Amino acid sequence: MPHQGPGSRVILSGVRSVTHLVYAASWLRHHVAQVEGTVQVVVLDVGAGFGLARVDEHQVRALRPDHPRLLVETEVREEHWRVPHGVDLVLLSIGLPGTRAWTRLVLAGRGRRPRVVVVDEGIGSFGDLRSRREAYRRQGGSALRSVVRAGVVSAGGRLLTDLHWSLYQRTTGSWVVREEVAREFRTRLSGPSPTSPRAVYLTQPWPDLGVMSEASYLQHLQAVRDQCAAAGLDLVVRPHPSEHLDRYAGFQLVEGSAPAELAREVVGSRVVIGSNSTALLNLAAVHQTPAIRVTAPELATLETALTSRQRSLLDAFLPAAVPVQALAGELEARLGRR
Repeated sequence: MPHQGPGSRVILSGVRSVTHLVYAASWLRHHVAQVEGTVQVVVLDVGAGFGLARVDEHQVRALRPDHPRLLVETEVREEHWRVPHGVDLVLLSIGLPGTRAWTRLVLAGRGRRPRVVVVDEGIGSFGDLRSRREAYRRQGGSALRSVVRAGVVSAGGRLLTDLHWSLYQRTTGSWVVREEVAREFRTRLSGPSPTSPRAVYLTQPWPDLGVMSEASYLQHLQAVRDQCAAAGLDLVVRPHPSEHLDRYAGFQLVEGSAPAELAREVVGSRVVIGSNSTALLNLAAVHQTPAIRVTAPELATLETALTSRQRSLLDAFLPAAVPVQALAGELEARLGRR
């Protein structure tokens, strides 16, 4: 039965992508069923994102759970930080607790601490101090700033979090999918199904992050396309939301702007191919889409940077990675020759 009370205010922080909204929506759907009264959600930083990707107000409202007691605010006002006593106060954060939002809530509440719920940001949620430091360095941070930032967010994650609401849960010796989160992804699928069997490659902005040169990356994609052709499959490229599409001139692209996990054009493909990405993991674990990991020499440092938890999570739902030169054989072994 729902807990009785005057309602709750949820401050949502850290949203940088549409998939973050899906993770958050799964917890909000759970939460509104547990409480009585209005659930007011205040979304911070609407308009933020990675690279070219931006989260706008329309996406926030389109992806919120449809419930008469759940109200969403995207225009943050000073009064939102001052929560009346008796109203449940929750800081809902992506990946790690939003320390700035937490501090402002505590100051506005004269010491009252919010309940902190952390939902996934993907593979990064299962990292450690080292992996976060190296990720911040790849994003352009200085060595010192990356060390300090990684230390602050890691400490905040340990000390402030009351509940981890994760798509992936570690059980004794294995990983399982939390069905409440997976169901949110499945019910949000949009777009047409593919009309012919094909392989879809999920790109990453490696040239923008300095992991691979532009020329090397395009050569890598060409090699993937050649290997798919050798296995009797056409290759269609699904660019990362943060990338310019003109990078992939000469390649057939998946239409639409929905994230890969929410696009029927990708979910219904014969196979998805990529590196160690959250999207590839989610497609395999949530939608059971056949998936293959490929490697390249330039990606070796990223492979070694994985934590043991990240590696075990990937291995639980994805086959072992293969070099591009072995991709055709892997495709034929897993799917058969077309």
